[in-house]
This record gives sequence, structure tokens and C-alpha cells, in this order.
Amino acid sequence: MHWQSIRYLWHLRHLRHLRYIANCIGLILSLLYAQTALAVDNITILLSEEGSAYTEFSNQLNTLLSSQPTQGNTAKNTIKVLSLNNYKSEDLSRNANNQLLIAVGTPAMTAMAQKPPAMPVLNVLVPRNTFQKIAKQYGRHQDPHHFSAIYFDQPWHRQLGLIRISMPGRTRIGLLLSKDSNDMLVGLPAIAKEMDMQINVETVNDDSELLPALRRLLNNSDSLLALPDAAIYNRNNIPSILLTSYRQKVPLFGFSAAYVKAGALAGVYSSAAQIAQQVAEIIQTQPNSAYLPLPQYPRHFSVNVNTQVSRSLSLEIDDEVSLTRKLKSLAERVQ
Repeated sequence: MHWQSIRYLWHLRHLRHLRYIANCIGLILSLLYAQTALAVDNITILLSEEGSAYTEFSNQLNTLLSSQPTQGNTAKNTIKVLSLNNYKSEDLSRNANNQLLIAVGTPAMTAMAQKPPAMPVLNVLVPRNTFQKIAKQYGRHQDPHHFSAIYFDQPWHRQLGLIRISMPGRTRIGLLLSKDSNDMLVGLPAIAKEMDMQINVETVNDDSELLPALRRLLNNSDSLLALPDAAIYNRNNIPSILLTSYRQKVPLFGFSAAYVKAGALAGVYSSAAQIAQQVAEIIQTQPNSAYLPLPQYPRHFSVNVNTQVSRSLSLEIDDEVSLTRKLKSLAERVQ
């Protein structure tokens, strides 16, 4: 046989051998992926209470998951909604290996942190600082892929970014904190330095110190940034804080639509429906519930502006659509 024919046959057999190996590898990977894709059979949503944002989250997630099956799984997820007020432990023990529990709100998160880690827990609508404290208190911080969260609050670059694009050139930002909340500022100095902004902080030990500390802070600040510190920003203090800052013509930037409606100049926040969208994306693209993504900030967000406040303070500010577009562009550059 001619040597070229021999070489051709050798290459042919070699090629068939490689194809056989590739097919075997593909089969193995497909089997492994199929096992992963079927890992989530049941999703339990545990609400801290019924109504308001908690129910909005539950309804939106139910809609999203019912209309779009998990990646690699043609079957729809089984979704069960429970309330913290009336759930039973046995409701969470069935098929624990195939179940993902979504705890909605701080009370639900706290209750699940104290349970044995029988199933993965994804916590939502909880502040970052509160999640970290609870996770550490009950030893759940050691396994963040099994006890994870999507925070309620926004990343620093997004919060400072809104102030910078809303009030160009006004770089002094005031923060009012309670005595136990200084760890809320983790990561802020580096971001502020990167964005050429100055952070002024006043710490309040009790309610009697609130207004004096606020007035000192406003004298040295161009804007006031509200944080989800319940000891400061609660229904008893908010009217006084808004009125005092308004009189000194220092606008407040809030962390929810309710704050903007109440009298904040603007705010960047993530709605319950937007958090539900992020959870649905996680479930659909990462169906192995036994290995949750690390705790993270919201991906989707909205910007609200109180035009009445901006006119009263003689401030020219872009509309919400323009601010959102600029903030998204800024976030992309920072990240």
C-alpha cells in the first residue's frame, strides 16, 4: 500500500478515536449537568409578614418562575408561600435536599439563621449590615454559599453617584448614624476618595442628641445621605430630619420611593419586584440550589426625584430617566 494511503488511514482512525473520546466526555458532562439542573424541585418563600413589599416580592417571583422554567429543566418549579406567623417546622423539612428557601425580610431571616442548615437559604429585602450581624451571630457567615442574601440597600458607588450627577460640584456628604452602626460605613472611604467626595459623619447616642448632631452635620455638608439605620431613620424621627434639612437648604437623598415622596430630593432604590427579578435570574441560571451565589447588592434599580423639593431649593436636576441612564453608565465605569 502506498505510504500516503497508510498515513491517510492512520489519520482517519486517529480522528475517529478523538471523536469517540469527545462524545464520551460530552455524555458525561450532560449527565452531570442534568443532575444539577434538576436540583431545585421546591421553592419555599417565607414572608416576615403578609402585605406590603413582602407580598409584592412573592407575587412577582411566583409569576416569573411560573412562566419560565429553570434552565435545563422543562418542568416548572413548585412554589410554596408561608408566613412567619403561622408556618410549622415540618413545612420546611420535607425534601430539604431539593428545596430552596427564600426568607423575605429581617424577621424571616433571623428565624432561619437559628435553624439547622438543612437547606440553602437566600435572604432578600434585608439591609447588608443587618444580614452580616445576624449571619455572624448564629455562625452562618462561615458558609455564605448556603446562607446568602440580596441586600436591600444600594452599593456605595451607586448612592454617591446619584448625588454627584444630581448636584455637580457639591462634594460634601453628611451621614447621620446611631452609636452601633459605624460598621455600616465599611468600604465607603475608598469609594468616596475614588469619586473625589468628602464624607462627614455625626454619631448619635440617643434621641436627645439627634437634632443638635443633625444641625452640626448640615453646617458642613452639601447634602444628607439617609441610610437604613432604623435607630435614626424611623417614623418618629423622619419628619424632624426632613424639616430641619429643608430649612437649612441641604437636600436629603433617600433609600426608598417613600422617602422621596415624603420630602427627600431624590433616591436610588430597588423595588420588591426588581429584587424578585434578580432572584428569578439566579434560580434560572444557577439551578444548583446547594451552592448559592455570594451575598450581593441589587442589580436592578430605579431613581426617583421630588420635583417640588428641587424647585423649592432652587436646584436644577435632571429627570428620572436621564439620571437613571447616567447612573448606569457611571456604575459600569466604576465596576
